[in-house]
Amino acid sequence: MKAIRLFIPFAALLAALLLQRSRVQTKAEVVCRGTNLGLECTVTNRKGGEMANVSWNVRVQCRNGTVIRASASQRVPPDADFVHLIPLADLKGLDACDAGQSIAVENVIVRTVR
Repeated sequence: MKAIRLFIPFAALLAALLLQRSRVQTKAEVVCRGTNLGLECTVTNRKGGEMANVSWNVRVQCRNGTVIRASASQRVPPDADFVHLIPLADLKGLDACDAGQSIAVENVIVRTVR
């Protein structure tokens, strides 16, 4: 009888862990490039089958050592791409930059929208 009392909670815990692992996590990718209007970021939601709210930071390294920073967020439907423009006015440090050398997308956070 005591073994059954211990087995039931253990079986419930095991079932919960198996169910948790079988859920598909929403995943997004962000790729940014410079344009005449600012930074054009393509946000892709390919995994999970749910609407995602994606937020990210962009860092542009300039030739003279200046770093330009910007942040953005975008809602993206499942299995879709969305192009988000970060306008020049939102790029912090742009006035001190002589020429951009590299763009890095950082701190991508994906939250499922229910």
